[in-house]
Amino acid sequence: MDRVDSNNTVFAIAKVFREYIDYANYLTSENSYKSALSKLENLKFTMNDVSTFAGLIDREQFTAKANYWTVGLFISAAINKVITKGDVMMLDFAILDYPVDCIGYRLEQGNITLQGDAGDYLGENMSGGEITIRGNAGNYVGYAMSGGEITIQGNAMDHIGTYMSGGIIHVKGEISSISESCKGRIYRGITSLR
Repeated sequence: MDRVDSNNTVFAIAKVFREYIDYANYLTSENSYKSALSKLENLKFTMNDVSTFAGLIDREQFTAKANYWTVGLFISAAINKVITKGDVMMLDFAILDYPVDCIGYRLEQGNITLQGDAGDYLGENMSGGEITIRGNAGNYVGYAMSGGEITIQGNAMDHIGTYMSGGIIHVKGEISSISESCKGRIYRGITSLR
């Protein structure tokens, strides 16, 4: 895909995103995600287009209608549409000044690497693939996760592994708390905590 086509595709993703955020904040996470998938269904794009779009999201443009979980759900829907086994998606929300929630929502395959910090609900409903965070993560990492692997190079906050039934979470830094409902494997450094 040449540069002009790529720029047009990123513009098309941004247009769909603006339509999506008009009402996405009023939906549940699952319905918000389904809405994003539906809006992206007929749009052709690549992982590079998604990565470029993520790097252009500006708080000034979207703060009135989008919050940080709707951004994450939309990005996750776009990733899940194009990522395949063995692919590596690099994300960097460089110009946002707050970590994005819900990265890796419903991830089934492939690898996501996020430069910087992740917000809450990292890897929610994840069933496969890998997520690497090159920073810290918020609350509820691995919420309802059934498979796959999450690696956090920094710290993780509270309620890690809530309703987690499978998969692995590695945290290289500190963990504030692990949920009692966690049935997956949690490691701090090389030590198994669950």
